[in-house]
Amino acid sequence: MADYEPTMDVGCGTPELSEELRDALTLLRDRSGNDDFRTLVDDVLAGRCSLVEASSTAAFSDVVFARIAREFTALPDDEKRNLAGRGESAGTGSSCGIPCAGCPSICPTPEASPPG
Repeated sequence: MADYEPTMDVGCGTPELSEELRDALTLLRDRSGNDDFRTLVDDVLAGRCSLVEASSTAAFSDVVFARIAREFTALPDDEKRNLAGRGESAGTGSSCGIPCAGCPSICPTPEASPPG
């Protein structure tokens, strides 16, 4: 895990998750024909930009979010409802209470006990 970088740590301190993210970003970059997106991913992988910063750019949105939206739109209504229900139940999890190094939020983990 020599490639482990804290700037890529959106895996809540889990180098394996960060490595999977690095691999996924590399795959997206290699398969994209969008030069702005490829440059942006190179910046993230090199640590010149965080993933959170990159995800708020038009280049990232045009490649990643637009595709997700197209795929979601093509789903049958019952599958959309199923996914929406899974998303709502995922939001009720507890939190480890530790802000992630790569994001300003606090990561939910199933093992943690609810606050309070």
